[in-house]
Amino acid sequence: MPVIELDGAVYFNCCTGTAAPDWSQFVALETGGCTTETDARTGQEWTNGGEPDDVAEFWTVYGRLKEGGCEAITDCKTRAEVDAVALRLSELSGLPVH
Repeated sequence: MPVIELDGAVYFNCCTGTAAPDWSQFVALETGGCTTETDARTGQEWTNGGEPDDVAEFWTVYGRLKEGGCEAITDCKTRAEVDAVALRLSELSGLPVH
């Protein structure tokens, strides 16, 4: 497989040090819409994943972990961007996009 150089700030913005994750821990890549909520009383923020496109504020590429669950790899501003990034990461990692 050819070497693919990627900008960590774009492709790995949810990863420590904006570095590529250990791909061997994943079985596939997937994408999903996200929203952010804020507790009006405390100001604490959190992200909700698995949101439909019509309400999503941003989209995330996730790695589906072999042991179950998933890990966020990168956040994208649009559905089109997350789809393109997921395909590029699939080329890099050899993982399918589900």
